[in-house]
Amino acid sequence: MSNIVQANPDFIVEIGSGSGVIITALAAVLKDARCFATDINPEACIATSNTSILNNVSVEVCNMTLLTCFKEYLFDVIVFNPPYVVTDTEEVFGNGIARAWAGGIDGCEVINQFLKLLPNLMSSKGICYLLLIKENKPLEIINMLYGMKFNVDIVKQRKVPCEHLYVLKIYK
Repeated sequence: MSNIVQANPDFIVEIGSGSGVIITALAAVLKDARCFATDINPEACIATSNTSILNNVSVEVCNMTLLTCFKEYLFDVIVFNPPYVVTDTEEVFGNGIARAWAGGIDGCEVINQFLKLLPNLMSSKGICYLLLIKENKPLEIINMLYGMKFNVDIVKQRKVPCEHLYVLKIYK
């Protein structure tokens, strides 16, 4: 959190906010920042909104895929816990709750869509935190990001039952 505070962000977004705990925590610490949350699930948007209200912080919540409706903003902080589970492609673009975890081939279909958008979403001081699992082939993603002229650090690795998690810090 200290890296985010030091960046003194003006615009923060969490993609796939779910319950809204992460963006609410950021909004509570970074009171001067304008905080947004997006989710493809309307019920998750309601949950995020309720979490922010219960914690007396302001979070603008939008029901959308990734950040497709944002045309005017460059974000200083982007947090994304993508649907990363290896599944059939049909689950990624289907209906229902599976879209919350279904990542398609290598669990990367949504991640790859996001990474193509990333250069046009980040401010010059932008930082993106992206959660991956081992099956997403993090080293391949890191090399792709290097090719896009980003810097990348693995800031956290953790093995939990059934998953090996990685948190990437992506910046210009």
